[in-house]
Amino acid sequence: MKILYLIFTILILINFTFANDGFVLVTPMGTGEECSSTPYGEGYYLPTGTEITIDYECYQFDFVNSSTHLQVQYLGKNCTAEHPSVTIFPMNECVDFKIKEDDLSFMSIITANDVIPEQSISYVYYYYSNFCSGPTYQLFFTNGYSNEYSKYQCVNGKPQVFVCTDSGSCTPIDASGCTNKNVPIPYRVEC
Repeated sequence: MKILYLIFTILILINFTFANDGFVLVTPMGTGEECSSTPYGEGYYLPTGTEITIDYECYQFDFVNSSTHLQVQYLGKNCTAEHPSVTIFPMNECVDFKIKEDDLSFMSIITANDVIPEQSISYVYYYYSNFCSGPTYQLFFTNGYSNEYSKYQCVNGKPQVFVCTDSGSCTPIDASGCTNKNVPIPYRVEC
């Protein structure tokens, strides 16, 4: 049984290695009409050339037009959309980025880079595993980012995540270790 599991794991990793074109970094540059000079907000570090699930919805990200643009395909729940909606964003330009039409958007710069803004709080999702191992994508929040529901800080290299109420009070939550119970995709929170 262990040998079958090992063979299955190796085949998944080989498939992932050859199917994946690389990664794309979506750096948030503020919530205004234009990009600011300092990263601020919610960003992504995403694999290209493979299907991934974000918030129970399936997507695929691909470089197109000689890698000058990023194509975002929304494949629906369980990756079953017959005619997926497609949005194309230019690379290395200030754009209003959001994955789905109803998502919160940030002015962002999309690059084929892997340098997440320093001291960001990253939710590292392991999308081919029930444990915190294997291929990942990241949802990250710049240090000090807050909204009406949460706030994120990196203090002495450790992530601090707070859940906030309508009254403005915020409560810290435990963001340590691997979270793999009662969640669709296991994740770790890192700074």
